[in-house]
Amino acid sequence: MQTSQKDQYQHFVPQFLLRNFAHPYRPKGVRKRGKTKDENGLHYGESVVRSLDLAADPPVICEKPVKRILGQMNMYEDASKSSPQEKRVEEMLGRLESQVSVVFRKIVEAHEKWAGGNAMEKGTLAEMCLARSERDLIRKFLFILKYRGSGFHRRFYHDTAEDYDSNDKELLREYMAEKGYQRPMDVWYDNIKAIIDLEMDPGCEWIRELPKRMYPDDAMWFYTHTELYYMAICTPAEPDGEFVLTDASYGVFEGPSTFARDIRTGRVEPTAHTPFHMFAPVSPKLMIVLRSSVFPDPLEDADEQVKILRSIRRMLAVDMVYGGEVKGLLSDLPVAKARNSYTRVVGGRLQRMGGYDGARKTEHKFYFPIFQIGSEHVNTINGVLLDNCGTCTSIVFGNTAVFAKTLEWFLTCPTRFGKVMSGVEGDGRSEALEKMEAISRHLGSTKATVQDHLNPPDMLGYDEYMHAHTELHRDWKKITFLEDQDQTGRMWILRVKIDSWSHGVEESIRQRNRDLLNEAYRRLPPRRYLLFVKLCRGVIVYGLSIADCDPDRVLSGPEDAIARGKYQARIQEIEEVARQTQLEILRTRQHETNEYRLPGSWPTMASFLDEGERVELLTRRAVRIRFKLVLKEKVERGVLDSLEKSLFDFAYPTPPQDWHL
Repeated sequence: MQTSQKDQYQHFVPQFLLRNFAHPYRPKGVRKRGKTKDENGLHYGESVVRSLDLAADPPVICEKPVKRILGQMNMYEDASKSSPQEKRVEEMLGRLESQVSVVFRKIVEAHEKWAGGNAMEKGTLAEMCLARSERDLIRKFLFILKYRGSGFHRRFYHDTAEDYDSNDKELLREYMAEKGYQRPMDVWYDNIKAIIDLEMDPGCEWIRELPKRMYPDDAMWFYTHTELYYMAICTPAEPDGEFVLTDASYGVFEGPSTFARDIRTGRVEPTAHTPFHMFAPVSPKLMIVLRSSVFPDPLEDADEQVKILRSIRRMLAVDMVYGGEVKGLLSDLPVAKARNSYTRVVGGRLQRMGGYDGARKTEHKFYFPIFQIGSEHVNTINGVLLDNCGTCTSIVFGNTAVFAKTLEWFLTCPTRFGKVMSGVEGDGRSEALEKMEAISRHLGSTKATVQDHLNPPDMLGYDEYMHAHTELHRDWKKITFLEDQDQTGRMWILRVKIDSWSHGVEESIRQRNRDLLNEAYRRLPPRRYLLFVKLCRGVIVYGLSIADCDPDRVLSGPEDAIARGKYQARIQEIEEVARQTQLEILRTRQHETNEYRLPGSWPTMASFLDEGERVELLTRRAVRIRFKLVLKEKVERGVLDSLEKSLFDFAYPTPPQDWHL
């Protein structure tokens, strides 16, 4: 029996966080609480927030009730199911919010106690202690805030698999077919449930279990979010400093990103992004920052092997993708990892406490300082949030005068801080910038807005690019890309150590050891060996830091053409051409002539080529001539050109086509 359905307003940002930005509603001319609403639809004393309403036209600064901002009606409900099932996700989120709000209250109270004691003048830091379970609860909750947000709602809220159009559409559609899902939104619901129900055990068995319970690509995202970033709590050093809050705050990042224009469709599409920092506003005075582990850590990096592994991870994740040393806007943010109860610092190095065996334990505790950050960093963080307001409905703030200064700074700061219009269809950034500019003028600013427009490079076929990317990484659902990065780093260290250990040994033996190790590596998953090849080339050509890295030479190497071609042409087809060609050469005795000449300075080769080598070179030359004819109907032109160059210039060096007998 179907129960009646009642509309419900559901928040992207929980009310317990919104209340940290709120104040009691006090309309002018009214001195006491009334039972009726005023002309703004608000009760005297009701909890409200100040906000810039971006959904209004023209935009306005107004007060809105906490219970009706940064959310939407019936976000998780499904009219095809009974009412109890419809509300299942919201009920689970409510229980999670109830649990985590207690921990957030500890953070707020620690800051209030510190600020109330005039500690800001003394230069001391507030510090709070969290149990491992409390820390893990916050990390889970911060990902849920990101995953339940408006961006993911737009990504998943479709009735059919065909309507889903994000760049992982091939993988998601396969997952839906495998698991029997009819609608992308059902995948989203079940993913949220799986994460909320997840027991993050200290032994980290959950890392292996979660991909079995939810869409594996998003399980990897959860792992990355919780394990490869550390949490730091920040507060403005200046008394009038404040943070803002938007619909998208918990889903935006600071870090490099790239775009390209599909020359077939004319659309600008994102091609790569790497979050260095992610953000979680707690109040106008508190911001949780998640900082990537690719940044140096002086205490951990005192261990040389840890330092090398970190450099390798950064090389694979950042330098090879973007070239050079990409620092980001907040690389100098004055934060550090929390201290813990199982290590101590001795002589600038981390040392285990007595009795600690290296295993994570439930009873471990973490001591989080609240770092004071200057106005430059506060403005930069606010700028990142404001720069990503294209699809937002509201910007929530504490003090109007402070917000006016923040808005003016953002609109007039150099474009390295944002306001570069990418041209991505439907991102709404240009419209949002115009509305913020109008409000800034209303608040008294007379300064001109500084902005720029991106001129992205051309790309031949974004869909083909994403298909190749999908095929190359299809089996990442079995093991995360981050594990591949880590293991690739260890592969390199072992390769270096084998050379080091065998120093002074006969070179033929050392080379045999290298060959044996490489043969063992080639039996590993192809995706991991592909990363290892890239790493080797990057280290050899540029050194470990790759300070002058040319991304076109390191990121896109000949191995990529072979990997992409694998999914469009079976190597057996090429080998069959080679086999038939070789038989023809032997049958006609082409290899028995004594005059093999090449144009220009190439010497006569009969004197140093044996019969087998002559057959091989003739075969390669003939196969290269026929190569494109055999595969032109199966392989896209750009991939075919790259594959030809990779095979016949690198893997199997081949004489020019005008080589004659």
